[in-house]
Amino acid sequence: MNKKINLNLYKWEDITQIFFEKKFDNVILFSQPRSGSTFVSNLLSKEFKFYKNFFPEEFFINQHFSYLKFFIKKHNNFFINTNEYWVRRIDLIKSNTMYLYLYRDSDEILSSYEKAKKYNYYFGWEEMINKYRKFFPEIEQSICPPLFGHRVWENQIGKFNNAYTLSYESFKTHKFYLNSKTRNTKITELKDIEIVENQNIKKKFVKDVDGKTLFKKVLKNEKKNIKFNFVQKFYFFVRRKLDSRKKSRKNY
Repeated sequence: MNKKINLNLYKWEDITQIFFEKKFDNVILFSQPRSGSTFVSNLLSKEFKFYKNFFPEEFFINQHFSYLKFFIKKHNNFFINTNEYWVRRIDLIKSNTMYLYLYRDSDEILSSYEKAKKYNYYFGWEEMINKYRKFFPEIEQSICPPLFGHRVWENQIGKFNNAYTLSYESFKTHKFYLNSKTRNTKITELKDIEIVENQNIKKKFVKDVDGKTLFKKVLKNEKKNIKFNFVQKFYFFVRRKLDSRKKSRKNY
């Protein structure tokens, strides 16, 4: 199996410098499950000073692609993280927006799958990724799910302006990074993976943003900033019902 990826990897320090130098209005972070995106998105959104307009991947769960597309069109000054909508990423073009893809070694992601299975918080990520395979017949179908995900981005990156591949490995130098030994210890005590992976970051940033980094509070505040009216919300609801993810992952 050829695991070599034809992508230029950027360190988090370089991405931060580019963001402020180019003065982007928005950031969209693409990722895949178990790539460390919960930690990275929470950290970068604070580094980039998106204290109020950070929308984590949980915000768009169970939403049809049309919701995300119109959200991006209608809003500005946001940081979004999503590990879904692989097929439709290239339809999310917006001016003065930085596009990031979080790259983590595929073997590390596979190891994380196994850990999740061991501690009973596995949510079917391999199965989810496998449903995307038919939309990318040009990619070798026998490769493992995480590597397949990297190949998808490898094919898509050229469709974006201001797109960068962000190295998860580079975050190991960040002062808020939790080493694997610490994470492994915590995961035996806490099955809530979001809390485990972000625990350090949330404690460190509480002082900076008056406690508003806590997950439940962030989601509550974000909902107040949504600019959709009742008719639009109803439209998104109907689209989701008519085009269920059970039928296809094209719009999810």
